[in-house]
Amino acid sequence: MLGLTPALAVTPAVHADAAQAKPAQVEPPQADPASAASPAASLQATPVAATPGASDTDAVAAGVSDADKIDLKVTTGTLNISQGGTVSVTTSPLSPEFRKKYKLFQFGLVNRGTGYEWSRTGEATQYPLHRGKVDHLRDDGIVRDNPDGSLTFTFEVKKQTIRATPSPALDVVLTYYPAGEREPNAEEYEDLRLTARTPLSLTQDPEPDRTTYVYSMPAIDNPWVDTQLTIEGYHILSKQLVEPGSAPAYLMLYEVDPATGKMVGKPVFTHAVRYTDCGEYYCWSFLNNYFSADVTIPAGTLRPGKAYMIGVYSGLFPDPDEEKVPGSLLTDVAPFIPVRSPNSNAEVKDAAPVLRVEPQQMSQYRSDSPQVSPYWEKNTLQVRAVNLPKLAEGHYRFSLQATDASGNLTGQKALKQDIAADRIQSGYTEATLTIPGEALNYQGGYKLVVEKVLPGRGGAADSVQQVVSTDLGLVVNAFEEREAAKRWYKAQQLPKSESYFSENLTRRDLTVALYRLAGSPKVELPATSPYSDVQPSDPDYAAIVWARQQSITSGWIDGSFHPDAQLSTRSIVAFLYRYQRSRGKVSPILPAAAPQPRNGSLPGSKDSELSTKYWATDLSEGSAFWRESRWAVQ
Repeated sequence: MLGLTPALAVTPAVHADAAQAKPAQVEPPQADPASAASPAASLQATPVAATPGASDTDAVAAGVSDADKIDLKVTTGTLNISQGGTVSVTTSPLSPEFRKKYKLFQFGLVNRGTGYEWSRTGEATQYPLHRGKVDHLRDDGIVRDNPDGSLTFTFEVKKQTIRATPSPALDVVLTYYPAGEREPNAEEYEDLRLTARTPLSLTQDPEPDRTTYVYSMPAIDNPWVDTQLTIEGYHILSKQLVEPGSAPAYLMLYEVDPATGKMVGKPVFTHAVRYTDCGEYYCWSFLNNYFSADVTIPAGTLRPGKAYMIGVYSGLFPDPDEEKVPGSLLTDVAPFIPVRSPNSNAEVKDAAPVLRVEPQQMSQYRSDSPQVSPYWEKNTLQVRAVNLPKLAEGHYRFSLQATDASGNLTGQKALKQDIAADRIQSGYTEATLTIPGEALNYQGGYKLVVEKVLPGRGGAADSVQQVVSTDLGLVVNAFEEREAAKRWYKAQQLPKSESYFSENLTRRDLTVALYRLAGSPKVELPATSPYSDVQPSDPDYAAIVWARQQSITSGWIDGSFHPDAQLSTRSIVAFLYRYQRSRGKVSPILPAAAPQPRNGSLPGSKDSELSTKYWATDLSEGSAFWRESRWAVQ
């Protein structure tokens, strides 16, 4: 069940003044320092809700006899919302007669005085915390039967998971209903449930008045290996900035210029953190202005001796052009912990080589993993290699190698770039690799590899060994294909203006485009137009006559050209086939056999997405341009 963890023993909740020491932390220079125990450990934990002297039971108010009611008692004392802890609740002994007469139903925490999920009129009241059906909680080990017939519910409340309002007040509730009745539900008007309740005593630590981050280690002593780090944020005011949705916040690290103290470049590390203050449909901020995140900072991401700032991007990740200054849209900014050099060379020597590639951030594409695409004019990869052993001879190089659908290397290399020896310091090197899209395949994938190249002996070829590699995804989809087509179209100077493009081409548009693609050849123009709706004075007269002479189109059966009529897919295919035929690039004989169904031509297509899926009518024998359509599919 949500929020419930079986407890091995009944353990009192930990108060703030008795909490175990927490790791060291780094705060903004202007922030008030706090001890290692908690950002507010110097402030006394304060009770936030008065506890009534005795437990209150709804069954009593409903006139139920003592024999039919359940008393509840919290045996773990006061719960500190800020620290979390174990809560243990024990019922009064339940006799065999009671167990035959009633069935235990629901257990959970609710706001003081409210019901469990719905009222007696079916009106929703509250979504309970740490709740569940008793039968399910028993299966999860939350419920224990005691020798005297009582039950004990024991569960963990994680820190900062209860809303810390000025005066939060919660009850522990247990519902039950007559054993012979059908299980109650909110759809029924009559509510047969009886509710036992008892107040839960709460306390909380004051919230810091400045952004404060607490880390599971005081510094990173060896950035050349992966760093496992727990980061807790207090007084984090980041909020969802987009329309109701589920976009997370992004925890970011920026390098700091030591001369100016300002953030520079692009983020060196990004980690998505889900908002925790949620309504019924979406989340908009962090509950109690607090988050906890377990992050892994890959080896080589941070540099020894460099200073970094940590902060949060709210909601969606900013576009690259949104920030005039690096980190200007960042909120909840504070210095990050120090990054140090390893204490001995042995730590670097013994560590395995690691290759790190930063994801490309294209204006129309976002990804948390490194990817390349043949549709992008230029693929720029920021790469870092760490823990490279020192070579007595030979050299290292980067290579981008193609893989098949199973991830196996094909032997095809789209890039080979040597790494100069003076570019490797203490086993570390970084580089910017540029790969034109036209050098990449449209299927399979890619690996970026660091290779060790050793000179051959006695005229033998060089020996090449793979040292470390990382996978790169291949972005091939209809959107990227369409964007590439638009760029190519403009590069050929086919449109009539720089801003012109259309996804609803007319007969004039395509005719002019093909004419220009052919190099705008000189045409003998007849004094009388072959079409009734195109005059010799038409600015596109030469293109239209050329298309007729090349047998690309001869107009409609009514003798007109219809220059402004939009083209169907099959008509476009007919134009393209005839253009290719006029250039001698396709067979003059069109196919008659239907193409064999196969997976979509784009990598990643589902098996059901056949290449003929949207061509069923166009491919039917006898339909307009059916042979040209079969040529296009083949």
